[in-house]
Formats: sequence, structure tokens, C-alpha cells
Amino acid sequence: MDISKRLSDLVQGGLFPNIITFLTQIISTLILFYFLKRLVWKPMQEFLAKRSDAIVGELEGAKKAHLEAESMKLKYENDLKSAQDKAGMILENARVQALETKEGIISEAQREAEYKIEKANKQILLEKSKVEQELKNQAIDIAFSAAEKLVNENIDDDKNRRLIDKFITEVGEQ
Repeated sequence: MDISKRLSDLVQGGLFPNIITFLTQIISTLILFYFLKRLVWKPMQEFLAKRSDAIVGELEGAKKAHLEAESMKLKYENDLKSAQDKAGMILENARVQALETKEGIISEAQREAEYKIEKANKQILLEKSKVEQELKNQAIDIAFSAAEKLVNENIDDDKNRRLIDKFITEVGEQ
């Protein structure tokens, strides 16, 4: 019996709740939930919704920025390729112009050299003709001088022949 007595003490001592206390606690809990829902739950839901919208907006903005960055990257790569192509064309044009200039300078130098050679050849021919004319003049002077000696000395034929031979050798030496 000892067990039955203990059970009855437990039942009367508080194992089963008091109805009034139980109902008061339930009502106060419901009132607490009502005020918590009105004062905390709705503002928290609104805050979380705003926060969610902000996060979604930031993600969409980041995605948009990423897409813009990709398109700008492609544009810059295309611009870079275009600039490299233009630089290549400019270098090629410069090389072609340099070759044309080089060929022009070479052809001008060749024309100038040919002109100078032709001028030098003409000068040589002129100098040669002057020298020949001087030689002819000297030969004529020598011949006149020899003829004068022959006339002045009135020598015989052998002596005349020796004098002419001597004159010819003198002219050949000069």
C-alpha cells in the first residue's frame, strides 16, 4: 500500500494540473502569441522580405555587372585586335614606303653617278682634244723651227735627212 499512498499524494500534490492555472496559462500564451505576431512577426516578415529583395537585387545587379564586364572585355579584346591589325598595317605601309624611298634614293644616286661619269668623260675628251691641239701646235712650232734651221743653214741632203730624223725623235720624245 505504500505505493498507492504515494500515488494519491502525487495526484493531489500536483501531478495533474489545476484547471484554472492551466486555462490562465493557455490564455496568456495565446495573448502573448497574438501580440508577438502583431508586433514582432509581421515587422520581422517585412524586414526579411525587404532583405530578401535586397539580396536578390544585389545578385541581379552583380549578374548584370558581370555580363557588362564580359561584353566590355569582348569589346576591348576586339579593339585591341583592331589596334594590332592597324599597327601591323601601319608598319607594313612604313616598310613599303621605306623600300620605295630606298629605291628612289638608289635610282637618283645612279642617275647622278651616270651624269657625273658622263660629265667626267666629256671633260676628259675636252682635255684630250686640248692636249692634242697643243701637241699639234707644238709639233707645228717645232716643224717651223726645224724648217727655219734648214733654210738658215743650207745644208746638204744627208745633213737634212739627219736633221729631220733628229726632229722626228725630238717630237716623239715630247
